[in-house]
Amino acid sequence: MSKFLIAAIGLVFLLGSSATMASGNKESSMPPMAAQDILNKMQCDNKKAGEKIKDRVDGEMVTCPAKIKHPNFGK
Repeated sequence: MSKFLIAAIGLVFLLGSSATMASGNKESSMPPMAAQDILNKMQCDNKKAGEKIKDRVDGEMVTCPAKIKHPNFGK
């Protein structure tokens, strides 16, 4: 009986935590960003302002610092 109880508590914890992660963490102070914007921002981290990089998603040239293309993503 105690093994069943421990398994049930563990299952509730596992399902509860995965549902929280999938919800998008609405308490975060960071705005939601598209993957394309995140990749461009990561590529511009080691570059100087004004340098150009090639966007990995659509192949356009982007000038660093990378601007967010999808500001209303997730709304």
